[in-house]
Amino acid sequence: MDPITSPKISVVIPVYNVEKYLQRCIDSILSQTFQEFEVILIDDGSKDSSGQICDEYAKKDKRIKVVHKENARVSAARNDGIKMAKGKYISFIDSDDWIEAAMYRDMFSKAEELSLDLIMCDFKKKSKDYEDKRTQPIREGYYSKEDIMNELFQSLIMFDYVEFPPTISNCVCLFRLEFLRTYSIYYDEDVHYGEDSIFGSKALYHAINFYYLKNHFYYNYFYNPTSTTNTYNAKKWDSFLKINYRLERYFQGGDEFNFPQQIKINMLYFTLYTLGQIKYSESNVQDRIIMIRNIMHHPKVRDIFEDLEAPKVSWKMKIVILLIKYKMGRLYNLLVLNKRRLVRLGAFTFSPKNVTNQTID
Repeated sequence: MDPITSPKISVVIPVYNVEKYLQRCIDSILSQTFQEFEVILIDDGSKDSSGQICDEYAKKDKRIKVVHKENARVSAARNDGIKMAKGKYISFIDSDDWIEAAMYRDMFSKAEELSLDLIMCDFKKKSKDYEDKRTQPIREGYYSKEDIMNELFQSLIMFDYVEFPPTISNCVCLFRLEFLRTYSIYYDEDVHYGEDSIFGSKALYHAINFYYLKNHFYYNYFYNPTSTTNTYNAKKWDSFLKINYRLERYFQGGDEFNFPQQIKINMLYFTLYTLGQIKYSESNVQDRIIMIRNIMHHPKVRDIFEDLEAPKVSWKMKIVILLIKYKMGRLYNLLVLNKRRLVRLGAFTFSPKNVTNQTID
């Protein structure tokens, strides 16, 4: 088949102001040992030379398609890609990341062999002087629908130790395109942080089967400590509330599994993350305490503790959760956010691209 008119894989890359990294990303795709793909570059209103770089690549390779549009953020860009895609499978890559040469060969081969709805590999978190291999705490190999329900539904939305589910990073997944379209699985375009979480949970919920290529570290996630992931932004809280409301609406009535506990833990995670990020704000102490109290008194935070089964976390984390439960904002600031804090709780590293870690020392 002609990879231009009938590609096997559609690779969707939202692009926004990444002129320093874009060439590395695209070259890693063009260097794949598997070549039957199309690349859809969604230039999301870039103000640097990213759009020009996209056009230059499209002139050299007919498999590359470029869309220039006004900035609408990553969720809308990925949805544009889903609608445009012609491949049997679809992959999402972030434009500052890159992939190993065998990724699509191995994932496509296994997907075809087993007629998969969804396949996932592992990734490396990398920066200039840092590399960390990340894997998921689930078994490798094939999962039938029954296996998914018995083994993965218990962490479909969250693990009980306040951690995101295996599918938190959509970029390490290869999805069957018709499967996504059949179940109308698209990104919520008004959610600008954490968009991967609800998309991945929906996909695994509906999947007839799934395969995990454990310890195949094909995806390279570029870690930038100055990115919006690692700085305070009050708008994140609004996105997190939307995600939790929509998870509740989507999964609350399911007969297959009792998801309310996971939905509560999801809200607990977002609360812990947002409170932890306040230490990066430039507000004075009094304003910080007001910000903390506003979050602690939010109705969604209050609802967390109604019939919540105790999450499996360390005793230090339990102290922090109790401070939230009993709305002790000033004490939380003193014990957790103060520079001389008594409880050292490492910041939750939240990203739609990676498995999140919590560090407690």
